[in-house]
Amino acid sequence: MILEPLPVSTRLTHGEGIENYATRHARRNGTSVEQIENALREAGIMPKSRARRHPERLQAWRQLGRLHDRVFDQRLSIGGHPVIERVLCLRCGNGNPRIGRIPAIGWVCVAHRRWIGRNQLDIRQLPELVAAERRFRSTLVSRQIHIGTPAMQAASECASAGIALSTLEERAARAGRHEHEMLIYPETVNIARLITRPAFKDRIQNPAYPAEQRRDRIANEMARVLIPTGESHRRRAAQRIENTLRRLSRRDIEWLI
Repeated sequence: MILEPLPVSTRLTHGEGIENYATRHARRNGTSVEQIENALREAGIMPKSRARRHPERLQAWRQLGRLHDRVFDQRLSIGGHPVIERVLCLRCGNGNPRIGRIPAIGWVCVAHRRWIGRNQLDIRQLPELVAAERRFRSTLVSRQIHIGTPAMQAASECASAGIALSTLEERAARAGRHEHEMLIYPETVNIARLITRPAFKDRIQNPAYPAEQRRDRIANEMARVLIPTGESHRRRAAQRIENTLRRLSRRDIEWLI
């Protein structure tokens, strides 16, 4: 059965989930999701099932919002890892919070030059974050890496361990605040690209080398990504990264996927 759209239209933000959209759309039309869905169930249009992602429920809200047939089809997991549901860029939503899943986007809204982590911040003074986001989208997404994967978690922890304090301080001064995950994002992306590179994975997974030797090699490779020059600084960074790798190993984080 074809449903007539609700009188007042509601613009869907890219990646927005059905729960967030349905709540906003119902509110704009002076009602609630519960009232609409109860009426549709009584009319036999919507199934009795309360499953939030039931195909008929998704289709009903597409029709009520005059939306494309493929919206709300976001993948819940990629490569065996859940896609994180999060607050999307507030600027994209005209200041209104929208929640959804967009695995093809990292922690930066390129269009509005905003960090879209726990706190959303203007990053116009940190162009390296936008450059890192472009690398994330051009390389890591094709490798099925998204922000919820162990590879990104491991990369973030290793970047945090090895990055130079002077780099953090300089970026924090430009940003006007110290948001740690934001400040290490370029290094996080670079390390994630390194450890998910097929040739790199093949090389360090060679069973001919003992685990300790392979971990040492990984730490040194990461240190070169973080600190291009300065051998002594690089050695200290490699040691901190190696300690982090040991900790990740004890936590059973399988990041070489």
